[in-house]
Amino acid sequence: MTVVNKQNLNVSLKGRNLLDCISDRIRRLLELEDILKTTSSELQKFTSVNRAMIYQFRADGSGEVVAESREEDKLPSLIGLNFPADDIPDYARELFIKSRVRSVVNVETQQIAQSRLFQINNDGDTEVVAEDFSSRKLDLCHMEYLTAMGVKSSLVMPLMYHDELWGLLVLHHSEAREFSEDEIEAIQMVVNLLSIAIAQNTILVKVRAQGQRQTVINQIGNLLRLLPDLELQVALEETVKAFGGSGGRLCLKNEDSKIPEAFAECLKINSEYLKVYTCGKQPIIPETAKYSLIEQYAVWEEYYQNSEDSQSNQLKNNKSKNNELTVWAISDIYQTPKLRNLQVAFQPTSIRSILFITLSYRQELLGYISIFRDTQDIEKLWAGQFEVDVRQLYPRQSFQVWKESKQAHIRKWTVEEIELAQELASQFATAIHEHNLYRQVHAANNKLETQVIQRTESLQQANEQQQILFDVVTKMRESLNVETIFTTMSAEVRRVLKADRVGVYYFYPESQYNEGEFIAEDVTPGIPSALAIKIHDHCFGEIYATKYRYGRVNVISNIYEAGLEQCFIDVLAQFAIQSTLVAPILKGDVLWGLLCIHQCNQPRDWQASEIQFATQISAQLSVAIEQADLLARTQNQAETISKALRELQQTQTQLIQTEKMSSLGQLVAGIAHEINNPVNFIYGNIKHISQYSEDLLSILYLYQQNSLNLAPEITERAEEIDLDFLIEDLPNMLSSIKVGTERIRQIVLSLRNFSRLDQAEIKPVDIHEGIDSTLVILQHRLKAKPESPAIQIIKEYNNLPEVECYAGQLNQVFMNVLSNAIDAVEERREKDSETHISQIRIQTSISQLPNLKPSVSIRISDNGLGIPEEIINNIFDPFFTTKTVGKGTGLGLSISYQIVVEKHGGIFKCHSQKGQGTEFFIEIPIQIVRS
Repeated sequence: MTVVNKQNLNVSLKGRNLLDCISDRIRRLLELEDILKTTSSELQKFTSVNRAMIYQFRADGSGEVVAESREEDKLPSLIGLNFPADDIPDYARELFIKSRVRSVVNVETQQIAQSRLFQINNDGDTEVVAEDFSSRKLDLCHMEYLTAMGVKSSLVMPLMYHDELWGLLVLHHSEAREFSEDEIEAIQMVVNLLSIAIAQNTILVKVRAQGQRQTVINQIGNLLRLLPDLELQVALEETVKAFGGSGGRLCLKNEDSKIPEAFAECLKINSEYLKVYTCGKQPIIPETAKYSLIEQYAVWEEYYQNSEDSQSNQLKNNKSKNNELTVWAISDIYQTPKLRNLQVAFQPTSIRSILFITLSYRQELLGYISIFRDTQDIEKLWAGQFEVDVRQLYPRQSFQVWKESKQAHIRKWTVEEIELAQELASQFATAIHEHNLYRQVHAANNKLETQVIQRTESLQQANEQQQILFDVVTKMRESLNVETIFTTMSAEVRRVLKADRVGVYYFYPESQYNEGEFIAEDVTPGIPSALAIKIHDHCFGEIYATKYRYGRVNVISNIYEAGLEQCFIDVLAQFAIQSTLVAPILKGDVLWGLLCIHQCNQPRDWQASEIQFATQISAQLSVAIEQADLLARTQNQAETISKALRELQQTQTQLIQTEKMSSLGQLVAGIAHEINNPVNFIYGNIKHISQYSEDLLSILYLYQQNSLNLAPEITERAEEIDLDFLIEDLPNMLSSIKVGTERIRQIVLSLRNFSRLDQAEIKPVDIHEGIDSTLVILQHRLKAKPESPAIQIIKEYNNLPEVECYAGQLNQVFMNVLSNAIDAVEERREKDSETHISQIRIQTSISQLPNLKPSVSIRISDNGLGIPEEIINNIFDPFFTTKTVGKGTGLGLSISYQIVVEKHGGIFKCHSQKGQGTEFFIEIPIQIVRS
């Protein structure tokens, strides 16, 4: 194939049509493949060659026939076949690039004609020269190469993309053929159009790739902008799909983990602090491995740190910021020495490449994304037999198609993929950062709400605590009863603090704080009570008591973690105590006891408000004890004064009654003495008078018997004085005088017995004698009167031994009781009817006191109106009386009570039933205890 300088009008017209057709196709077709096919077809028609094809170079220097138009019976098809890089020598490539050289080969003449479009000047720039074709001898190797392909003539023109050799436009013919300058010029113009089409298509491909990349970015970004929840799993799956990966991982800080806060720290400490999303194939970590996650190995952090250092240096050197180091494109795991420790995890899988993406926001590491890619099994068709041997410089022996099969082919990560990874890393990092901010804001809001709730609860609790303090103070003012205050306080404090036990512990005096007991307590059901259990704890007295004495409040959240002495722990464990809040209760400067608040079911962190509340309660309890002690002293003083006053009143009453009885006794004794002398004189002469009267009457009788005739004066006188009646009545009269005198003597004896002036000391006496003497004194009130019948005295005496007693004082008791009984029956007789039979019953018997001492009992009962129930308890009080003014002093029964109970150690009681009468019960020991 040669170049001829002929001007052919028909060729020029066909060339013009060719250009118009190709230009129109370029305008209408967007896909480069369609343009190349159309161009090769039109060129084949235009030149009538056996084969028109377009050859495209690859990055490794080899090339592939990407478009072809041919006559099938002339030359075999080369479409889709690959040609090794050394098929076109480097010097030829340099000519294509720098000079845009065009070559026309004629195998038969062994000539090659070449023409340069550009020429490099002295300044190194290129300029258009459009040289004519010049011929030279064809290289033997080149000639044999074309011959082996069955080509006799060829035309080759370079296809350029900017300043790079994109490919070749090749025309092959199986026969020798000449090309006119018009044809070459038309073909050159087609090549120029193709270069434009290639440039446009490259831009279109980039735009499409950018569009697809932006679509992926937008799609994943939309998934990552779904707050409050991120669709991280779906976003990871879409990311792996976008890179054509076989698997992937996203490793972040677990949202539930609070310590540590940094993702890098979580990697070093524990895998539980990490959250890993997975998709597709995954590495298999051996059980014996140091870490359970591949992200925990230091190789990734080292790479990230190097990235940070590199970026910092770039900024310092005012260079453009480059984020390529944030994406680590690992083409072959097994050819990367840094991954030696991780290779064992990938060996069971077909994973060969990793695209490792660090997620960081403003130099804060947030997580890692790993995209895994498997190896590929590929087949490639080559034109002609090819052996990799630098010594084989001769042409191929045959251009029969042969297939190259490659297994476990490694697909390298492209620049576009790395840029996409950088964009997605920014999307992930921004979304994760915003999500973290959202969670922080949400957590802050929740925390704020919790704080508001807690503050509200705290205020409510404070109000409730203040109310309890007010109640305690109120109780103190109302009663000052420490037992009531302790009990109320324990229940209220336990309720407010929700504790298991609240109690007041009291130290025994003189125990040096080693012994004491709980004197008040409120406890949760099911918790053992500590009330009234005596506790001996020498540890407390020796180690801890001093601190409480100076007002210290002791707070223990967990007794087993507070460094307490074992002996003290044993005492606390005895009552199932796990946490305790203890405040001192002081009495002046002395540690009186403790306010103990216990938590038994679990440890507890006591709040400051709770500690302050316990301190306030213990202070109020200290005040209560001081006030109660002051009240007790005041009450004791008042009781002493009251007792002294009562004793004074009793003494005064006793003195009055004693003086009264003494005067009465002296009067009775004086009267008895004055009566006793003449009575004794009369009683002593009655016997003689009786004897004398009997003697005179006997002589008179003798005179009557011996004198037959009496003087009339004697007879008259005898009749006048009724001598027979006198003789008969005189003995009777003397007998009556004797009886009367005897009665007077008995009365005098009773008066002397009642006064007992000679028996002021304790002596054995006959109780019945004292009762009878008292009845003699009261005889004038017992006997019948014109207006009323006599009061019946019913005596039911049993045999009694002599009783040691103060006889005069006991007669005074009988006098008071019997006088009241007489008053009672007389009052009833006046109110009811005169037909009422008044009775007083006196019963005596031997009995036994509650202390088992032998005693005698005297029951004096009447059938009067009885004593009302509402006043019966007051009848023994001094100056209390039920009688009308002027009839009673209210001292009789009070003095009688003192005589029986205090002087004799006996019992004095009163039983009464309204309308039925009253009974007084007197019981005294047979032998009185001498003090």
